[in-house]
Amino acid sequence: MKLFLLVVAYIVLSIISSLLYVGIVLLLFITLKKIFNMNEQKWRALFNYKKGLGIASIMFFPFILMIAIMFPVSMFGFELIEFDYKALGYLAVIILPMTLLFVKLPKLKENILNQ
Repeated sequence: MKLFLLVVAYIVLSIISSLLYVGIVLLLFITLKKIFNMNEQKWRALFNYKKGLGIASIMFFPFILMIAIMFPVSMFGFELIEFDYKALGYLAVIILPMTLLFVKLPKLKENILNQ
């Protein structure tokens, strides 16, 4: 039963962290568009800044914010199911999105820079 609760908690926390990350990235794009009145040339200049550093920073900083928000949430979630290794569970929840980000980001950067 405890293993089942751990798997369910892992899946739920992974979904929450992924949705939070996507929400923060979209909020950042909307904010940049409204504040700087972004058009196609401005977006291209931002994404191509220093060979893709602009897009990498736009993808990286929301990830750091998501990690900071998800730490207490996951600790609380693992406390509810009385999981003994809460910090290890938190790391497991964060490692999957981080791995996906570092695998997909270079491909995304290449696609954006080549367009």
